[in-house]
Amino acid sequence: MVIELEEQYKKLKDEVYHTVAQFSQQYKLKTPDTVIYNLAIHLSLSIAREITGSYIDTSNSQLEACKELNTYPIAQEIIKVLNEEYKIDLPESDTCYTAMYLANKSLLDLDFNCEFDIVDDEIENIMNETLDAIKDQLGYDLRENENFVKGMSLHFYPAIERLENNKQLDNNPMVKEISSYEEPLKCAHILNDIVTKHYNKSFNDNELSYITLHFGTAFYDAK
Repeated sequence: MVIELEEQYKKLKDEVYHTVAQFSQQYKLKTPDTVIYNLAIHLSLSIAREITGSYIDTSNSQLEACKELNTYPIAQEIIKVLNEEYKIDLPESDTCYTAMYLANKSLLDLDFNCEFDIVDDEIENIMNETLDAIKDQLGYDLRENENFVKGMSLHFYPAIERLENNKQLDNNPMVKEISSYEEPLKCAHILNDIVTKHYNKSFNDNELSYITLHFGTAFYDAK
């Protein structure tokens, strides 16, 4: 299954990137190319897992706030196209993630504070400890990027659920590619150390590669 996923992934990523970029141009969004690229990675992984029957659903608690985004109708169109193209049925969470990615830039002035509704106290503490440690150890104040913090919180909640339930991802083809993301990878390892302290469990390399990708958006946004 993993081999099949890896074979599909390279082609999927290019095809999905092309689809998302077309919609971005059609609706004249000013979404940076790096954000479209990261969204393509997210969606291509979801599609590959759906095709191979290995999709792990995310928590429903994170979904409702994304429906208020102006990009949500565009996200619905993108997901509809991808579902028809690959004859799958991506979950509602991917529509919401797509809307969140597309709205992650300054093209929309978002009042997007839903992380306080969906992240419990312990997870919020972990995020705060992580951001403090990154600033102390690496010199990066990622709190300055509010969109990153919000997006990271949305991803981190279901990742913790998978960790607690021993259902971590085990088939992420980004593992090898992500090793070149030096600074984001350091941030992911700092987060993992803090998670281990709180839960006596650590993320595996597949989960860490996904987390590294999210940290990468903070660095690309700053460029």
